[in-house]
Amino acid sequence: MLSTQLKFIVLAVGSAVLLSACSAVKFSAKADCEGDTTCVVQQGTQIYEDTVNIGGGNVDVLFINDNSASMSFEQARLSDRLSLFVAQFDQRFINYRMAVATSDVSSSSNPPRNINQNGALQDGKLIRFSGNQPFLTQSSGNASQREQMFRQVINRPETISCENFITSWINSGKSRDSSAYSSAYAENCPSTDERGIYTANLVAKNNPDSFIRPEADLHIIFLADEDVRSQLYWNNTPGFALEDFDKGDRLLTNIKSTYPQKTVGLHAIIVRDPTCLSSQNSQLGGVVSGSYGWEYHKAAVSTSGVSGNICASDYSQQLQSIFDNIQGQIVDKIALKCSGSSLVIENITISSSDPSITSQVVGSEIQFNKKLPIGSSVYYKYKCIASAQ
Repeated sequence: MLSTQLKFIVLAVGSAVLLSACSAVKFSAKADCEGDTTCVVQQGTQIYEDTVNIGGGNVDVLFINDNSASMSFEQARLSDRLSLFVAQFDQRFINYRMAVATSDVSSSSNPPRNINQNGALQDGKLIRFSGNQPFLTQSSGNASQREQMFRQVINRPETISCENFITSWINSGKSRDSSAYSSAYAENCPSTDERGIYTANLVAKNNPDSFIRPEADLHIIFLADEDVRSQLYWNNTPGFALEDFDKGDRLLTNIKSTYPQKTVGLHAIIVRDPTCLSSQNSQLGGVVSGSYGWEYHKAAVSTSGVSGNICASDYSQQLQSIFDNIQGQIVDKIALKCSGSSLVIENITISSSDPSITSQVVGSEIQFNKKLPIGSSVYYKYKCIASAQ
């Protein structure tokens, strides 16, 4: 039998060994495990274990609204269906922000003035909702209040003012080929140089009102009856060449340069076919014209987003497709910290109302065969084994 003193010595030595071992484990952890509550290190091996509960996710939605003449019809169609669109975000418990900016970008020939609220409607600034809110959330009011706030922002008064001016001028019989018309147009109308993609780039670059959250997906929806720069770049019209910020196939790259890890969806409701183009060209007595939205279409294609038809009599289906696209990008994979021979999967358990959901490990991701319904959960445990030095 050990003496009391010897017992104390043995316990003390054992405690010292245990503390030493704990310290060694703690400080031998790799940098990508430190501060990660799902990770522990045992004998130099990182072990990750977590349960992901599928909620609605965080999504920032930006509408880029063409506010030039002839757009009031389309703005009204969009606002008529926004309540159903927003309701789905509420039903899926999505933590959303929704903002609106116009396609008006300032220049020497398009300076701030009364019609664009002295620049407040230009250059990617977010249009204020009632209460001076830069974007809407679930807490902005009840469903009816939020719908009304959206209507007031989507239906642009400067668009209607411009259309009324053009109609009045035509009905008066006065010539539109005059300096008087040009001067009056500048006073009563936003720019005819629509640059919606440029606006999207400015919002991503400047993040006005801290609208874009680091942890949220970003989806941008363009509503336009003309291509960027009224498609005048096709004819090499002086002053209308496309800059990098105008190009649809560059928008995703530009956004990713600021937010490398962000999930981005780009969507467009645009002129896509000859029948629609003819319809757009007949508005306001043919004074204004539409054009195919090629650059907006390129942007949508770059993220497999929705490229819809602005001439549709009802935007319900297009908004539903956009919502489905947003949902499909929220939860369809889980990133892992290692891959290849260093990755050892110990357990993946899916709990879901949809029993057909399966998973597979591809590279450094657990990928699912379909989006996970709200209320699902995924338990996973895996090891990252360090390679021999």
